Amino acid sequence: MLALALSALVAAAPLTAASMEQQAALHVVREFERVGRRAPVQDKALTEAARRLARESLARGRTQPAAPDLHSLTMAVSDSGGADPSPRAFIIRAWAHAQALEAFLERKDFNGEPATHFGVGVVTSGERATLMLLLAERKAELVHFPRYFPRAPTTQVLCGQLATPLLKADVYVTLPDGTVEHLPLARQTGPRFCAQVRFPRTGSYTVEVIGHGGRGPEVAALFQVDVGGPREQGQEEPAWEPTTVEETRQALIARINHLRRAHNLRPLTPDAVLNKVAQDYSERMSREGFFAHVAPDGSDVRSRLAELGPSYRSAGENLGLAPGPLSAHFGIEHSPGHRKNLLMPQFTQVGIGVAFKTVDGQPQAIVTEVFSAAGLPPKADPLLETYEALAAKRAARKLMPLRRSEMLEQIAMSHVRRALKQDLPKTKLPDSRLHDRVFDTLGDVATTAADFYITEDPTDVPESVSLLDPRNTLVGVGVVRGDSPTYGKAKFWVVIIYTTPR
Repeated sequence: MLALALSALVAAAPLTAASMEQQAALHVVREFERVGRRAPVQDKALTEAARRLARESLARGRTQPAAPDLHSLTMAVSDSGGADPSPRAFIIRAWAHAQALEAFLERKDFNGEPATHFGVGVVTSGERATLMLLLAERKAELVHFPRYFPRAPTTQVLCGQLATPLLKADVYVTLPDGTVEHLPLARQTGPRFCAQVRFPRTGSYTVEVIGHGGRGPEVAALFQVDVGGPREQGQEEPAWEPTTVEETRQALIARINHLRRAHNLRPLTPDAVLNKVAQDYSERMSREGFFAHVAPDGSDVRSRLAELGPSYRSAGENLGLAPGPLSAHFGIEHSPGHRKNLLMPQFTQVGIGVAFKTVDGQPQAIVTEVFSAAGLPPKADPLLETYEALAAKRAARKLMPLRRSEMLEQIAMSHVRRALKQDLPKTKLPDSRLHDRVFDTLGDVATTAADFYITEDPTDVPESVSLLDPRNTLVGVGVVRGDSPTYGKAKFWVVIIYTTPR
């Protein structure tokens, strides 16, 4: 009865794009409140971006992807004055206005998303309609920053405040040639920050704010700035994109290494075996019509590497799909999981693959990036090298080194062995509460914290709040390697305990 009554109500009133947006926005608020969550706030920039993306989707053919790629999404949010990185997009295309609204009002699948702000855009053309919802978890509030400057060089101050629980900001800018610069902060007081951003020449720039908190570094704000470019005449020109495999490899490896240098990481070198693995997989996805890390036959990057080359101690894979390879890599670079592979310290080599195809007259590039620490010997002393990795990360942040504690190390080793045996990577086990054991054993401890992670390389230390807390002075590490039915074979289980003295 409710569905019938709703349909009758929608049909009774003449629908306009504005009235559809109002009803859709009300539905968003009610759905979050229905499940007991605070409703996100409707945001002007996200609304403008949603309208633009809905318009672009409506202009595409029915067989083309309805959802925007991350580059298009970022451009729409940025041009609307926003800076939310990677908002979730929900889209409905219909051949009748009422059908688009009814389909959206029936959706219940978005109220579990982390969201503080949202925008709804509706665009119609004749009887057709497209409805776009953007949901964003805002991680930084920025003072207004222009998205266009008529001439170069120019300089503008960027100020903002990180949202809880982020505590410290880093600001990066990608120049038109792909070079990445880490900008010094002019001021930082807790989560508040300011940085002077200089635009030395004409072109398109990407400005990125990285926030650091308990979950490690996160992209907190992201937007693009055009300086003296085509927008001066009120129009945009398509950006250059590679059109061959070799051009793609050169361009993407340069971009990857620019980013790694900005983060004080050694550049990656191209590897023939990894290139073949990546290229074969891009071509297979294009040929067989799928896009996933696991192929239909169940193979993944590890099995593909095993077929073609020597034993690789660690491996990672990024996939991107967009009209061009650079656009696909833009989505990769600003996706948290993919970005972790780009900035993995232990990776030394990379392979790039791309398959070009045309879908309904539109270009499409399927990019595969494969990373590895190929040819390196197994670690002789994983415990010692983990301590060295901790020291290096503290030194990079200009923090006092941590002192190695034999007592903390014994507690960490005992706990991590129990955790592996019970297949529970937790600081609280049925027979061992890590924090209680620290306080019971060391009498002069004011606070204690612990990181627990499972990895193929124990030196992949998370940049946690505890690691970067200058008050912590003692550290103890526990490392064991073993097989887990849940987390895989031959993985390192690592516990790091930090303490602050009284």
